[in-house]
Amino acid sequence: MLHKLSAIALLAGLTPLAQAADNGIYLGAGYVQSDYGLDDPDLDGFDDEDGGFKLIAGWRPLDNFGVEVNYIDHGDALVPPDTRLGAETISGFAVGYIDSPVIDLFAKAGVTSWQVDVASGGIRADDDDLDFAWGAGIQARFWSFGARLEYEQFPIAGDEKLNTISLSITYTFL
Repeated sequence: MLHKLSAIALLAGLTPLAQAADNGIYLGAGYVQSDYGLDDPDLDGFDDEDGGFKLIAGWRPLDNFGVEVNYIDHGDALVPPDTRLGAETISGFAVGYIDSPVIDLFAKAGVTSWQVDVASGGIRADDDDLDFAWGAGIQARFWSFGARLEYEQFPIAGDEKLNTISLSITYTFL
């Protein structure tokens, strides 16, 4: 009997959280880990993964649909002896959600404007373009706060793909 009462009390305690998950305009920020997908030249100091940051602005008018704009600084890939490769993306996505009271699964697709900068031995070059990007993730929402873990893929410079995993927090304004 005590177990049944505990389970009922737990569900009753979670009910306000489920009702408090907000739709609306949201802002967020997070940490990203990006993999540039470069072929490893087997050199000491080679590192084509780096951390960076992400800024998020979005609008979720419906439980199952939203739109979102992201800015990501992907950090730098380092190729010895002195080459650095950096990337930034600004992306606009349509986001589809599988909505539940506290946990949401989501997928997004859209367009990204990317810029890649290369510096090697005092020589600098850059490239930029507009391409298709996509992502998927999971988020937990409590009141107006959210925490999300997501994977995104961005094409950069030819056939190269920039793979990013991010952990972010969001706040929804009513």
